[in-house]
Amino acid sequence: MHRRLGLKPPSMVPLTLAVATDALLKNEFDAVRSEGASHSVWQREGLPVCAYQHADIDLWRNNFKGMRVTHSTGATIYGAVDDIWQNLETGDLHIVDYKSTSKQGEPSLDGGFGDGYKRQMEIYQWLFRQAGFTVSRTGYFLYVNGSKAGGFFDSEGVGLMRFSTTLIAYDGDDSWVDAAVNVAVSCLQSDAIPESGQNCDSCRYYDQRAQIELA
Repeated sequence: MHRRLGLKPPSMVPLTLAVATDALLKNEFDAVRSEGASHSVWQREGLPVCAYQHADIDLWRNNFKGMRVTHSTGATIYGAVDDIWQNLETGDLHIVDYKSTSKQGEPSLDGGFGDGYKRQMEIYQWLFRQAGFTVSRTGYFLYVNGSKAGGFFDSEGVGLMRFSTTLIAYDGDDSWVDAAVNVAVSCLQSDAIPESGQNCDSCRYYDQRAQIELA
């Protein structure tokens, strides 16, 4: 609908707080990247990793540029990662995705958006492998969970929100990605509009809007 006909889906509310936590985490790990230092999260988890240094790291993290590869169909596939850590023992790269939330209990990939996050990770891993990098199956979700406990202002009137940090390791399987790209390209090249998906919010919106107009 969007790529062929120019019909954009209803826009989402911008996740400005998540953008802010992403920026702070990037600042945090860029500091240890420039110094070649370790980080307390890695020490806590016992991870033999460092922040990967590469001339294109900022390009790969730019939402409008990202890591780009040309698929066998001729399509350009791209995505912007949050960070990359390198295993000090193997040299393999670990794709890292920052997530922020505010909920009771420890964050997990079970339920909710978890399946989508896993697919997102696997696409990133596929992109970097297609570009010639040696990528570990293990990617990391660095979750920051905002606490609702306590007050907000400190003694100087500065607002503070406290976050707990959870690191979730995920072993991805990108074997499905190439076939999915083929299907997507075939869909885009077809003159037929695909059937609506039951789990697609945009499809439900279009269908229900059409039913109201026909009533």
